[in-house]
Amino acid sequence: METTTEVLQLRPYLFTIAYSMLGEIEEAEDIVQDIYEKWLAIDNVKEPKAYMARMVVNKSIKRLNEMRVLRETYTGTWLPEPFITTEVPESPTIEYGLLFLLERLNPVERAIFILRESFREEYSYIAELTGLSMDNCRQTLHRTYDKLGRSPKLPVDTEKHNALIEAFLVSMLNQDRSSLEQILRSDIELFGDGGGKRSTALKPLFGFEKVQKFLLGVMQLPENQGDVYEFMPAYVNGVPAALLLRKADKVLDSITYFVHDDRLISRLLFVRNPDKLKFRNP
Repeated sequence: METTTEVLQLRPYLFTIAYSMLGEIEEAEDIVQDIYEKWLAIDNVKEPKAYMARMVVNKSIKRLNEMRVLRETYTGTWLPEPFITTEVPESPTIEYGLLFLLERLNPVERAIFILRESFREEYSYIAELTGLSMDNCRQTLHRTYDKLGRSPKLPVDTEKHNALIEAFLVSMLNQDRSSLEQILRSDIELFGDGGGKRSTALKPLFGFEKVQKFLLGVMQLPENQGDVYEFMPAYVNGVPAALLLRKADKVLDSITYFVHDDRLISRLLFVRNPDKLKFRNP
C-alpha cells in the first residue's frame, strides 16, 4: 500500500482528470476532495492510483451528465472555466482550446481521450478505469478524432503565439480593420461567454466580416472610450493569453484565448463571465 505522502502526490493528476472532464475548477476540486475523504476510510488497496483515478472518472462522468442538463438553460454560449495564472503552472493542465473542443464528446469518449492523449496511459489501464475492453477503448478513441476534427494538438510555439497576441492587441487598440485582416483567417470563429452577467456575443460568430465588426464595435462602445483598460500578460491553462483589466480597480474584465496555425488566428474564445475570471496559484 502506498504511503500517505505518495497518495497525496496524486492530487494534481486526479484534479487534471476531473477538470478536463468537467471544465469547471471548483467542481473538479470538490470531486477530488471527496475521493480523498473516502480514501481515508479504505484499507488494503493494492493500486491506489488506479483505484482513485477510477473513482474520479466515474464521478466525473456522472457529474458531467448532470451539468450538461443544467447548461441547456445557460445564457449565451457556455465556455469552460479557464485556469488563469500569472506564471506557467508547475502541474500539467489541458490546453484551453482543446478543452473547448472536448465539449463535442460524450462523457466516456472524453474520459478515454483525456487518459490517452493527456497522460499517455496504456489501454489496459484505461480499460480498467472505464470498464470497457481495450479494443473498445481504441475504437472509441479513433471516433473522438473524427468528432474533434483534428489530430492531437502539437505544443504551442510560444514565440509565434505571443507575436499574434501582440498584433491582435495593437489592432484592437488602434481599431484597425486592415491589421485584423492580416492576422485573422477568413473563416475565423468567435465564441463569447458572459454568463448573462457581462455583455458579449450571445451566439457564435463565423467569418471575418462578422467577427471584426463585433471586435471593433466593442472598442467603440462609450464605456470603452478613453484610458479605461490595460492589458496584462498571463497564462490560461499554461499558454499565454490576453487579459483585460479595468485600470480603476484592477478587476479582470475578460480573457481572450487564441487558437491559430502559427500565422493566422482561427478561433477566438472570449470569456467575460466574472464567475470564471479568478486567478489561481500556479
